[in-house]
Amino acid sequence: MTFLILFLLFTVVPAVELWTLIEIGRVVGGFETMLYVVAIGILGAWLGKRAGVSVLRELFEALREQKAPADKLVEGALVLVGSVLLVTPGVLTDVTGILLFIPPLRRWLAPKVKRAALAWATRRGVQVGTAGPGPRARQRHEAEKKVFTHPKV
Repeated sequence: MTFLILFLLFTVVPAVELWTLIEIGRVVGGFETMLYVVAIGILGAWLGKRAGVSVLRELFEALREQKAPADKLVEGALVLVGSVLLVTPGVLTDVTGILLFIPPLRRWLAPKVKRAALAWATRRGVQVGTAGPGPRARQRHEAEKKVFTHPKV
């Protein structure tokens, strides 16, 4: 499954993006296509900074009010991903990146991403969001106690 995801992300998506940009260049011209790529990259950097500061402000406000900041942290990660997608040349990545900058969509998506990340971590034995070590860490600790505990003589 991981291989398939990596293959899609690093081979298929860039190939489709390249083909799309070539086709756009054929219709509107090469210079205009390059101008579009550069302009969207600049827009992505500017939006990333602006939205990132806004999400950080909301995160600090949540911390002051002693609310759980997990959703705001995920929103910040989505803003970062959106910025990277906008800076990356391509139309599909641009559309996806712009969608991540729409606050209501981002707020709707953040809990779903958080749940998926927690499920992924849980499947791998990582305990998230609770005090104490996860099950694998406890097993390792118990095994180390058996190995390094010497009977008193």
